[in-house]
Amino acid sequence: MRKIIILTGHGNFATGLKSSVNLISGVNNDLFAVDFTVEDSDITLKDKIKKILDENTDSQVLFVCDIAGGTPFKVAAEISNYNDNFEVTAGCNISSLLEVLFQKDMLTISELAEHIVNTSKNSVMKFKKVSNGQTIIVKETEEGI
Repeated sequence: MRKIIILTGHGNFATGLKSSVNLISGVNNDLFAVDFTVEDSDITLKDKIKKILDENTDSQVLFVCDIAGGTPFKVAAEISNYNDNFEVTAGCNISSLLEVLFQKDMLTISELAEHIVNTSKNSVMKFKKVSNGQTIIVKETEEGI
C-alpha cells in the first residue's frame, strides 16, 4: 500500500516545509502540503485535506502538523481517529521529515509516526562554541547540502 505524507500547519508552514524538502532532496510525489491561512476555517481545512485523501484512496497517511492542539492537528486527528491507516504527529523539523521520506517504504505507517517523533527529538541540537572568543574563519564552498 502506498504511503503519503500530508503536511499541515498554521500560515504557510506546510508549503514552506515542502519547498525546503524539495530543494534539498528533489520533488517527492508522496508529499502534500495543506496550509491553514487566515482565510480558512476548520471546515475549509478539512475540505482541502479530504480532497487529497479522495485522490489517494488506497494510501496510508502520515499527517505531520506544526503544533499539537492547533486547528490543523485537531482536524487531522478527527479525520484519522477511526482509520488504522492514518497516523498524526506534531512538532517535526526538516531533518526528521527527510528521514521519514527516505524510510517510508521500509516501515509501517505506525512505525513511521514513531520514527518522525524520535528523529525530531534527536535532531534538535545546540551549537557548541569552541572559539573562546577567538575568530574562526569558515571557508565558503560552492556546494550546499
